[in-house]
Amino acid sequence: MPQAEQINQDSALRGIIRSRRSIRKFKQDPVPPAVILDMLETAKYAPNHRVTEPWRFIYVSSETGKASLIKTFASFSKKSKPDMTEEKLQNFKKTLSCVPGFLLVVFKEDENERARDDDFAATSSLIQNLQLLAWEKGIGMVWKSGKILYDKDVHQAFGLQDNERFAAIIQTGYPDEMPKVKKRTPIKERFTEL
Repeated sequence: MPQAEQINQDSALRGIIRSRRSIRKFKQDPVPPAVILDMLETAKYAPNHRVTEPWRFIYVSSETGKASLIKTFASFSKKSKPDMTEEKLQNFKKTLSCVPGFLLVVFKEDENERARDDDFAATSSLIQNLQLLAWEKGIGMVWKSGKILYDKDVHQAFGLQDNERFAAIIQTGYPDEMPKVKKRTPIKERFTEL
């Protein structure tokens, strides 16, 4: 284990963490499933109390799979926003069709609230590990959340069990546009020493 004074302040990991961005515009080519699988093999080493490994993953990158996903997501959008115009719905579908791949992160919801919180935290840590590994390989991702993660019809469409839900929908691909760095609050403003 490295001592504090031995840690290089310009380490590769530090650079990856600070340079990572949420990517919303992608090139057309999807990330091969084998690459996603390889990154997940490393990402799974996230902190995980009792090593429950509550996660599983559904990767959608084929044209048929994407068409099915877009249909399901559009149906959810229409249901959750009944006043959505047909034009807005078509724009929504078009936006989704430009995403090369979707990684659906599913986690098992334990009956015990504390264990459930621990498992969600572990799954979130795995997702961050994945995003950093992807960034290192020149792969962009954006972590999507919202009401869709809890919708039972969407769960059913993707074969989730009653005790499962989505932790995230991660849009993934090779970046076509690099967002600018957003200002972050200096951590000393959020730091208390007792």
